Amino acid sequence: MGERLDLESFRQVMHRYFDTARAVIGRHGGTVEKFIGDAVMAVFGVPVLHEDDALRAVRAAVGLREEIETLNRALEADFGATVSVRTGVNTGQVVTGTEERLATGDAVNLAARLEQAAAPGEIVIGPQTWALVREAVIAEPLESLQLKGKSQPVIAYRLLQVRTDVDPRTRPGLAPLVGRASQLRMLGEVFANVFAERSCSLFTVLGMAGVGKSRLAAEFLRGVDARVVTGTCLSYGQGITYWPVVSMVKQLLDPGHGCPGAAQLMACDAKVTAAINVLLGQEVTVTSPAEIAWAVRKLFESSADLAPLVVVVDDLHWGEPALFDLVEHVADYSRGAPILILCLARPELLDARPGWGGGKLNATTLLLEPLGPAETAALIDELVPTDSGFDPRQRSPRCWLRGWISSRPPSAPSWNAGRWRASRSTKARCRSWRQRNGMFPGGSAHWCTRTWCALTSPSCWARTRSDSGTC
Repeated sequence: MGERLDLESFRQVMHRYFDTARAVIGRHGGTVEKFIGDAVMAVFGVPVLHEDDALRAVRAAVGLREEIETLNRALEADFGATVSVRTGVNTGQVVTGTEERLATGDAVNLAARLEQAAAPGEIVIGPQTWALVREAVIAEPLESLQLKGKSQPVIAYRLLQVRTDVDPRTRPGLAPLVGRASQLRMLGEVFANVFAERSCSLFTVLGMAGVGKSRLAAEFLRGVDARVVTGTCLSYGQGITYWPVVSMVKQLLDPGHGCPGAAQLMACDAKVTAAINVLLGQEVTVTSPAEIAWAVRKLFESSADLAPLVVVVDDLHWGEPALFDLVEHVADYSRGAPILILCLARPELLDARPGWGGGKLNATTLLLEPLGPAETAALIDELVPTDSGFDPRQRSPRCWLRGWISSRPPSAPSWNAGRWRASRSTKARCRSWRQRNGMFPGGSAHWCTRTWCALTSPSCWARTRSDSGTC
């Protein structure tokens, strides 16, 4: 493209591309590390670490691919040219915090190799990234890649879609549910009442991060005979007020796995259809939050006509007032339909909405406390095998973990009812323990952190030519 356009036009095309990439990456909490010719390298998890940095990187890659379609329409009109991106996403340890503020390490090199292996328009993710996001994406494995600088073939995956109907943090079946029998029974009783009386109930589970809210919800959902729709509030982004509701509506209207009642309502009620289309971004007309809440309630009621409907809203503490109003509208005004609204949130929800659930006869709020010592010990026994490969002359990993966890303050739980979520300090302690017991040699002298690197490089072509060339 540089040969077909004059220098000023080429500069403007690349400037628009870089601005678009920077904006998309920033919306997802990433940082543009550097521009390398026509390539962009972004990092996620530096300087601020998030529990979902890998998923943020993947969403940013998908978001950039979508934004490029819009950008191309403008570029074709102005310059007669379009751009196409190919992206590699990888996860690993890097060294950062240097004077150049650059992330260096094999993870960055592999991201670059994955980008080079991708075709225009493709997103290729590495094996560690796949392990972290596999519950939230649809991808297909590629043939083993022989990449420069790698002695062994690399297994990679072509990203097809980011799912919005699942919570990637919930992986039922990793361990039996421990210490939550009474809470699970409460949920079951509320659902039984919803089913028997064909009514709507609001059930809110409050608890600090990692205490087991999602695990409790997953265990409950495994035992109910109902249609389940899920949505998760995001802690970042623009235009995400109704993000979880949009996810739920799409699940109900899915042509292959959706609800016939919802599709029938959309076909016969023009007012509901108009409001839902505005919610989904398929129409641009004047509407109000009250009209959207009414239409969503009608859609939920139609979906629950033949079977109970469980609506799961996760991370509600990240929600905005309009979303709170919508949930309360459904809970207050829904009649004649068995609907259970299950909200999972941190206690900060009550700061954003002090009166949440107050004064409602059909609302229940449950505070989920951390596991007690006996329950924690039982969970350790389930998760840590007896034969763990540690030096038998030293303390067993069970004893070490029990002692360390019991010394943790209540405000910093590391366990929930189904998995051990190791924080960075936890991993460092485990690494130190293994080093003292001869598990592996001493570590690096540099500070290392997990980061998610995405490299994207555009290949560009002119409108008048069918062949393409790399910029």
